[in-house]
Formats: sequence, structure tokens, C-alpha cells
Amino acid sequence: MRNRSINPHPKAKLKAEIECHKYIVLRDRGICFTCGSQGNQAGHFKHGKLDLDERNLHCQCYICNVVKNGNLKVYEEKLTRLYGQEWVDKLILDSNTMSNKFSIDELDQIYEKYKNKIKNIPFTNSFF
Repeated sequence: MRNRSINPHPKAKLKAEIECHKYIVLRDRGICFTCGSQGNQAGHFKHGKLDLDERNLHCQCYICNVVKNGNLKVYEEKLTRLYGQEWVDKLILDSNTMSNKFSIDELDQIYEKYKNKIKNIPFTNSFF
């Protein structure tokens, strides 16, 4: 019988994503970026290469994030209003050019980064 090795990379990525997304929801105090209601998900402006980039993530409710597929028109309008068109253009450029390939060590570092950031949030509300 052949011994199959388990690829730890997907597990490390999932662990980093979960901690990053927890941080985003807590950072945004559980308020949906696009509609202002209670949210408990980290919604992406651009999926793919910036899935672990705080600039690309904001708290969203289930309706905006899942049912409305991110409510991207409102998402982009709010990003532009808050940060400016140049900033949004840079985010879009980065989403097309940056790498989304991380080593297991990098993913472990990302996990630790967000674990520490969560500890330093000055309020204790938990949405998980």
C-alpha cells in the first residue's frame, strides 16, 4: 500500500484566511461595509490575488457578500469615496499583478500577524 503524504499548504492557507477574516470583522466592528447592517463575513472587493490583503477586505453581511455577490457597485463607490479613485485604481492593478502564492512559512506568519492584531483590538465584541 502506498503512503500518501498530506499537503499541508491548503490547511495553512485556510488557517491564515480564517484568522484574517476574523480580524476584518472585528476591525470593522461587525458593520457591513456596503449596507451598514450587522455583518459577520469578510467581503472581498477583488477575489483571487488579494484574498489576504486588508485593503481588499471589509466586513459584510450575508446578503451583501453572498446573495448580492459582494454588492460590488456599492463596494467600489464606498472605496472611492473613502480613499479616492487613485487608491481604488491601485487596488485593481494590484489584484491583476500581485502573486497570491504563499509558502507555508509565509501563511504561518500571516496567521500569527492577525492573531496578534485581534489581541490588540481595543474592544471585546465577538462575532464568532
